[in-house]
This record gives sequence, structure tokens and C-alpha cells, in this order.
Amino acid sequence: KRIVADARCPRCKLEEEDCNHIFRECSTIKDVWRFIQLSWVLNNAQDTFWNWLTWVFSRGTTEQCRIFCCGLWTIWTNRNKLVYENRQTTARDISYKISDFFAGLKGIEEKKLILANV
Repeated sequence: KRIVADARCPRCKLEEEDCNHIFRECSTIKDVWRFIQLSWVLNNAQDTFWNWLTWVFSRGTTEQCRIFCCGLWTIWTNRNKLVYENRQTTARDISYKISDFFAGLKGIEEKKLILANV
């Protein structure tokens, strides 16, 4: 069942892990947002994770919000791989995975548009 005995972030091992740290405060994740050209999402110190999400979605373009969602999903997936499989991933690798994931979603959307026009 792999019960966590250490509440510190498995990436940086400096701070206690919570939603804000996982997605906003960890130094590795700050680099991820920078690599995918979304460092602006860190320019707000909303007090809660929910308020931060609301702020990002109210300020971002549709494409930025889609990339942001891909980022959240990929960051969480990679965090779980680190915790449960001990698979370490760099910020650069995570950013590549986000870009690939987003490109795949765009490809599916384009295929749907093509098929709708046939």
C-alpha cells in the first residue's frame, strides 16, 4: 500500500508536499512552467489552490488553459511515477511530455474537424 512516512516533496525534499507545492512551489515545477512558456501562472500568490486555478483560467487564452490542463495532468502523473515507481524525471522531460500530450490532443481535434467535413 506504500504509506508515505515522509511528508516532504519527493522531488526537492525541501518542503512539505501539498497541492500548492506540487503544482506551484517546487523548484522543478517552476522550471516546467517556464519551459512550456507558462511561467506567468506563477505570478499570482493566491491563498488556495482552487483560487489559483480560477485565476489561471480567468486570465489564460483557450490554448493556454488547455496546455495548463495538460501540464497539471502530466505533473501529477510524473509525481506518482516518482512516488510509486521511483522514476525520477527532469523538468525538461516533463515539459516535453506536456508538449507531446498537447500536440496529440490537437491532432485528435484536427482529425475530428476533418471527419466532420467529409
